[in-house]
Amino acid sequence: MSDESMLKIRSLESELRDRISENRELRQEAGRALRLIERGNIDSAITLLRRLSLSVTEK
Repeated sequence: MSDESMLKIRSLESELRDRISENRELRQEAGRALRLIERGNIDSAITLLRRLSLSVTEK
């Protein structure tokens, strides 16, 4: 395999690891929002979900 191919593969692997990490964080924050809703803290859940929504759409 050429050096250029190896560099591309490494770049894609790095991007994949970044996406996996971002998805893990989003799942954790979505779970946090759900727990806030279950406790009746709707305003905090809405604030959290808005922040999440903005952070995802900026990427």
